[in-house]
Amino acid sequence: MANFLLGMKIILRILLIFILGLFSMNSINAQGTRCADIEPFCAGEERLTFPNANFQNSTQISGELGPNYGCLDDQPYPAWFFLQIENEGDLRFRISQYQNINGSGAALDVDFVVWGPFERGDDYCSSTSLSANKIVDCSYLPDAVEFMSIPDAQANDIYVVVITNFEQVPGFISLEQTNSGQGSTDCSILDLDLGGSISVCDDDQYILDGSTDEAVTYEWFVYNEDTAQYEAIPNETGPTYTVTESGDYKLVIIDEIENKTEEDEVTVTFYDSPLIGELDKLSICKDGMETIDLKGASLDFIAPNGNSSNYQVFYYESSEDIQNSEPIISPQSYTFEEGKTIYAQVRDKTSGCFSESRSFELTTFNFPEYNLPEELIFCVDFNNNVLGSVSAGEDLGDGYFYEWFDGDELISTEPIISLNELPAQSEIAVRISHPESGCELEFSTNAVSVSRPEILSIVISGSDFGDGYTVTASPENIIGEDFAEFEYRLGNGNWQESNIFTKVPPGSHIITVREINGCGETTSESFFLVGYPRFFSPNSDGYNDTWNLITDSFITIKKLYIFDRYGKLIRELNPNQGKGWDGTYNGKPLPSDDYWFKVEFIDEKTGDHREYMSNFTLMR
Repeated sequence: MANFLLGMKIILRILLIFILGLFSMNSINAQGTRCADIEPFCAGEERLTFPNANFQNSTQISGELGPNYGCLDDQPYPAWFFLQIENEGDLRFRISQYQNINGSGAALDVDFVVWGPFERGDDYCSSTSLSANKIVDCSYLPDAVEFMSIPDAQANDIYVVVITNFEQVPGFISLEQTNSGQGSTDCSILDLDLGGSISVCDDDQYILDGSTDEAVTYEWFVYNEDTAQYEAIPNETGPTYTVTESGDYKLVIIDEIENKTEEDEVTVTFYDSPLIGELDKLSICKDGMETIDLKGASLDFIAPNGNSSNYQVFYYESSEDIQNSEPIISPQSYTFEEGKTIYAQVRDKTSGCFSESRSFELTTFNFPEYNLPEELIFCVDFNNNVLGSVSAGEDLGDGYFYEWFDGDELISTEPIISLNELPAQSEIAVRISHPESGCELEFSTNAVSVSRPEILSIVISGSDFGDGYTVTASPENIIGEDFAEFEYRLGNGNWQESNIFTKVPPGSHIITVREINGCGETTSESFFLVGYPRFFSPNSDGYNDTWNLITDSFITIKKLYIFDRYGKLIRELNPNQGKGWDGTYNGKPLPSDDYWFKVEFIDEKTGDHREYMSNFTLMR
């Protein structure tokens, strides 16, 4: 079971997200976070409870290099202590860590390692002292309660203890001896403790308190950088001293009754709290997304302070959470709620000082509609040379930035790109970003070469002496035929999508095709359709004054007769001679009416003999 729990702890270590936070005008580092700042502790008749090491009071996020930490694979936020044995024996301690000082709230995983024994005056912090063969006990179990044993402890022996905070959140550690009477620790070593290093945030003074029950006289010193020595502070002989300048301070206490002198040193540093930038809202980039990365706002909040690596940002759900030092545990995957107000603070990693808080709102950001065609058509000639320029994209307005790529090469930062040659890669991509929301989208299109048809073939079916002519136009020899789109027109008529023309009148014609992306036009060779006019008006105005067949060399007319509506033969014509019938009978004009004709002809292409009858109109 122990191995299983240890394995689960290692997995948790991989998945663990730092949960850090503190809001305070005065932030004080009072733990021994490095061996050089080691603090004394003891376990007397009552349980000893003290704050753990965490981001609130420590900038040492992991164990320092040098010591052999034994079973501790990780040493997050270490707190260094030493204890002295008063009465020999086998000592057993209960170490626990909980969120609140009274042992309530969340249970926090606590781990430890013990080295010893040492003597007073030994260099406890050397790698030789803190080596593997000096480890007395060690535990890395995923528990909030651990048991520490020091067997066969002798009077005046010194033991060094590191207690780590696996959860890395503020809490309290309790130390209690569970086998009272089997040996004990010496609590007199706790009498003088100024703290190792103190950071004071946004205040102009800090009171050092060296009060002890045994002291008779006190003397305060300050370190002089010029002389590299501690110098006595005039008239400061009380148990407290008000510090107003950053520096190294020392207190010497004298117990004249026991003829004992003790001293302790402390470093006090005054800091300005970091600034916090402006941010009104943080947007999620798509509807339906369930989580948002709050850390996306961190750079905006840190920005007024300069180097972002020296600062970190913590996020809270309420101002009460700030006061209670309860930041959001997983800000990088926070459950999104439209309109939710979130609070932020910036922390200076060096000083541990926090900025004032700033609130912002969670919103959903929707990109405007943006269209980029699947294919970007480049018009080319028959040698694949680009004709003119090609444009793509659209301007979404202020606040948007664009990056166009030909493969991996950035080719433009304009909203609309204009290209005069084919790209090196077939795909062109654009990345559109909206810095205010942190959102971005990408689109791509394929570059395609398209030419006009080199040839437009014509196929004719039907005749004017039947249901009429049908003409089909077929474009040929096209670059990019699969992507080309065409429109057609007969003569100077209207453009149409269909390449088939029906009921085409007789006469000489051409058909033109154009590529609708502007890649050019191609016109067919002229073609002639045989037929007859449906009316004529012999009024001597020079237009349609006579009636005759419309024909060419492919049709041989054998006979052509004209009748009135009663079947009376009016005229027999030779269509190959003269202008045709002028609308008279025996030299006299005939009235407006419908007249009939009968034609006998030979189709020279097929050799077929045919006969056809129909009517036409004489109009006066």
